[in-house]
Amino acid sequence: MRMLLAAALLFAPVAVQAQEQVIRIWGTPAMLGVAERWADAYEKQHPGTRFEFSMKGSDSAIHGLVGGVADIALIGRANDIVDDNGFSRPKEYHAMRIEIATGAVAAPGKSDAIALLIHDDNPLTALTLDQLARIIDCGDEARPIATWGDLGLTGEWARQPIRIHSYDFATRTGLWLQNRVTAKDRRMCWDRIAEYDDARRLDGTIAAAADRAGEGGRGDRYALVIANAAQAWGGLKAVALSDGGAAVLPTAATVADRSYPLTRRAYAFVDRAPGKPLAPHVKAFLQFALSAEGQKLLEADNGYLPLDRRIAAAQVAILESEK
Repeated sequence: MRMLLAAALLFAPVAVQAQEQVIRIWGTPAMLGVAERWADAYEKQHPGTRFEFSMKGSDSAIHGLVGGVADIALIGRANDIVDDNGFSRPKEYHAMRIEIATGAVAAPGKSDAIALLIHDDNPLTALTLDQLARIIDCGDEARPIATWGDLGLTGEWARQPIRIHSYDFATRTGLWLQNRVTAKDRRMCWDRIAEYDDARRLDGTIAAAADRAGEGGRGDRYALVIANAAQAWGGLKAVALSDGGAAVLPTAATVADRSYPLTRRAYAFVDRAPGKPLAPHVKAFLQFALSAEGQKLLEADNGYLPLDRRIAAAQVAILESEK
């Protein structure tokens, strides 16, 4: 009996060391492909790691952290008050947020940059964020931009109203646009805005909101379409946009370096209580995702773009911070 007990004690530490580490990831289905690539590459370097995925949407991901059934929440948008309150009220502190990828140029659902499009014949070449705010928001009655003439166009364009075909402003994309452009003002110019959300076709497929907005704008010579760069065809062209600097078009280069003002981002959230370290295996995985190797795996996604190395380094610093 003593020999059996001694043998059990001898091999017990080995059993503990061999125990696998499980990383549970919740989040948006759009990031599943990226997360699986990271997981596959990480497992090769850390054979004792196993991953579990529950990618049912950005809105439910934070709840996985709160309930202790997720280690990482991958969200394809910025957190909002619902996310913040849902986590901080029961926890009494905030979730740690890490930028994990730059949004796509034009891949719907992958935090794609918001593009402004006009008719091919429209002579306008560029807009500023301030001008866009005055086009879509009627809150400041002294400074409205209601016609193409208000933007300096002449001839047949001068008196033509700017008719807006846009993402539904009640959706996450529409709310993000309002927050970015109008400083959360909600007094929109509803009399000249046509809104589009995702819609299910009769055959069961989904017509994306961007596609629907583009389709609506193609039949309207005086339209301003708020969608994505994939809609720049069939009579529509993208307009360069500026936020105080040079106006740029939404391209892979300007979205990747974030010089395009309506570039979006994807995030990873984790539960790290103040003064306590993050679980080592979760921290190591996020460090890998932010590494040059991890970010390079984004190139196979055909959507999400790698972080600039300066931005990635700043996210690693947040992970390593003791605050």
